Amino acid sequence: MTSSYPGHCEVVPSELTILTTSECDAKCAHCLMRSSPERNDTLTLDQIIETVETAHAANPLLTVVFAGGEPTALGDDLLDAIAHVASLGIRTRLVTNATWAPTPADARAFVKTLRECGLDEINFSADDFHLPFIPLDNVINAWHACKGAGFESVVIALASGPRSKITPETMMAALGEEVALTYDEDGNMNPFPPPGPDGTNYLIANNYIYRIGRGRGLRETYARFPDDPRKLNQACPWAIRTAALSAKNHLVACCGIEAEGNEVLDFGRRADHDMTSLVAKANDDPLVLAIATLGPSHLMKRAQQFDPSLEFRPAYSAICEICEDVTTSPQAVAALRANANVIKGDVAAAKIVRLFAGETQEPTKEEAVAL
Repeated sequence: MTSSYPGHCEVVPSELTILTTSECDAKCAHCLMRSSPERNDTLTLDQIIETVETAHAANPLLTVVFAGGEPTALGDDLLDAIAHVASLGIRTRLVTNATWAPTPADARAFVKTLRECGLDEINFSADDFHLPFIPLDNVINAWHACKGAGFESVVIALASGPRSKITPETMMAALGEEVALTYDEDGNMNPFPPPGPDGTNYLIANNYIYRIGRGRGLRETYARFPDDPRKLNQACPWAIRTAALSAKNHLVACCGIEAEGNEVLDFGRRADHDMTSLVAKANDDPLVLAIATLGPSHLMKRAQQFDPSLEFRPAYSAICEICEDVTTSPQAVAALRANANVIKGDVAAAKIVRLFAGETQEPTKEEAVAL
C-alpha cells in the first residue's frame, strides 16, 4: 500500500497515539497532559475508529498507542477499539497507570482480557508522582500478571531525577528481578535486549523528569540535565511522524506535550477536516517542518535572533521542554511567523544537506526558491 497523502507531504504519521481521555484517577505533579479526576474530555469509539482507519488508509500505520489520561477509564470502548485496530493488522500499545490491578487476581483477569482483545504491548507509568494516587503494588501486580501472557513487550515507564525515591534500582528491587534499561547513564539508548524465555521483551524506560505541562512549575532540582547541552540541538523524531488524536478530537503533532489549542502543533479538528488535509497543513507549516527536521532548539535560537527581547529558561533537560516553551510563547511564534521565509530557507538547506548524504529526495521547486 502506498501513501495517498499529497506529494509534498514528506513527513507523515507511521504511528498514531490516541489520547483517549483527559480524565485520570491521578493528578501527578509532573503530568505533561495535565490529566486529573476533574477533567473529562473523552473520545468516542466511533471517533477513534474513524481516525485510525483513515490514517491507515492514507499511509499504513505500524503502531496505534492508547494513552490519556487513563485510557482504561473508557471501559468497553477501549477494549473494542483495541480489538478493531488489531483486526486491521496494526500493532497496539496501551499506556496505563495500572489502577485496575489492586490485587494479583484483578491484574491477571484484566491482562487476560487485554490479550484476548489483541493488545501487543503494554506500558506502565510508575514514579514518585504517581505514588500518592496509585500504589506501587498495582504496578507490581500488573507486571507479574503479564509474565507469559504473550505480549511483544512489557515496559515500566519510570521518570526519575536526583530527588526521586523510585529509581530503576528500587523498582527492580520491588519487582524482585533485574530488568534491562532503555537508556544508559548518559541518556543514550542501550541496545535492545533479547526477548525473555517467554518471548517477551521486558524493559524499564528510565526517562528523566521533564518540566512540561503541570510539571513546568517543578524546581530544577527535580530534573537531570545533559552533560553537553549541544545534545539538545537535534531534530524532533516525533513531530507528525507519531501524530496524536487529542481527547477533544484534534489532530496534533505528537503526544509529548498537551498540544491541543497550540497555535503551531494543533493541526485542527478531525470533525472539520479529513486526515490528509490536516497532515498536508502540517507539512505546509515551516515552523512544524523546522521542528521535525532541525529541532525546537533551532527555532528557539531563530526566535531570539528575530526578537532579542525574548527570554527562555537558562537550562533544558529535553527538546520537548524547548518545544513547549517556544510554541506556547505568542511573542516567539509571532517573531517566527514574521520571518517564515527564513525558516523555509533553513528547512530547505537542511534538506540539501540530507540529499548529499543520501537521506532524502531532491528539494521541491518552492524549497529551492526559499534557498
